[in-house]
Amino acid sequence: MRFLWICVVKDLRRWRRDPFTLAIWLAIPLVLAVLMNVVFGGGGNPAPQGVLLIADEDNTFASKVVAGVFHRDPLDKMLALERVQRGEGRRRIDRGEASAFLIIPAGFAQAVNRGAAFRLQLFTNPSQSILPKLIEDTVSITLDMFGTRRAVGPAIGLETTVIPEKKRGKSFAALFFPSMLCMAVWMIANALAGEIWKERALGALRRLAVMPVRMAAFLAGKLVSVALVFACVAGTGLVAVRWLGRVPVASLPAAILWLVLAGVAFYLLLLLVSMSASTPRGASMLGNLVMFPLALVGGCFFPFEIMPAWMASVGRLTPPGWAVTQFSAILDGSTHTPGLAAALGGLVATSAVAFLVTLVRLRRSFLI
Repeated sequence: MRFLWICVVKDLRRWRRDPFTLAIWLAIPLVLAVLMNVVFGGGGNPAPQGVLLIADEDNTFASKVVAGVFHRDPLDKMLALERVQRGEGRRRIDRGEASAFLIIPAGFAQAVNRGAAFRLQLFTNPSQSILPKLIEDTVSITLDMFGTRRAVGPAIGLETTVIPEKKRGKSFAALFFPSMLCMAVWMIANALAGEIWKERALGALRRLAVMPVRMAAFLAGKLVSVALVFACVAGTGLVAVRWLGRVPVASLPAAILWLVLAGVAFYLLLLLVSMSASTPRGASMLGNLVMFPLALVGGCFFPFEIMPAWMASVGRLTPPGWAVTQFSAILDGSTHTPGLAAALGGLVATSAVAFLVTLVRLRRSFLI
């Protein structure tokens, strides 16, 4: 155990002597957070902005008065008014593309003149709380101004229908952030795996082979130091993106833990790839040949939501694809404790197998 911590301290001291590389690793998630804040925005509390769809089937002075109230200040600054046909308006409000959809049926003006019973139809978006209610109250007040509502007898009223609420889609920042942060972890793991060649060139591995210590302790020490790097990267990225990019993080500890364990698994996989080469240059090329195709298919460059279905189904089976999928579920809170525990257990088991295989490769051929 003492030798394990000696190996951890050795790696940390070596990185301290090369602060530029460590700064780059920590800067990657910060740069991602800043870019998301610039591209997708994240500041201030602007006035509500919405869309009101109106199907004016009466097309009379009375119907234009109802629609015209939304062209006045301050409503015109909060709502964009669009005139549509009944079918188009209903499809758009069902998809959640507007705050409300108002139908003024034909015969509205005649009902106003005769004082006959009549109903306007209003469909509201349940995912918005302020604007639909504002629109409903405005239309109701406008109808009162016509003097057509009475305590008894026929009246012109407003029939309001709240459409069934649908699951909200993710913002662009929330959609892209899991992919980009997992890509950063994937790239850092490749860079860390290549450092084994530096220790071999300096003779550290040969000296280790003749020392009365266990090779497993040396490799375990590297995993601890690598895990510390990934914990710093994950914590920096998650805190920054939640503050700057306004990306929701359902469980910060679970998200950090997942990225640390995924980063360790990535490191072991790419370390094994690096040791399969015959030269440091070959190791770098081989690592890139493995890393970039898997990152591309595995949802690190583009989220699975915007990829072709067949590619997304294949990408989710890759190591980075599985990591991205689980990480996204942790961020939005859609994963449950049993499922998360099973995923973490699978990740630990995979890392344990990779650790044993890497240890055998390190003992048998890489020290020569």
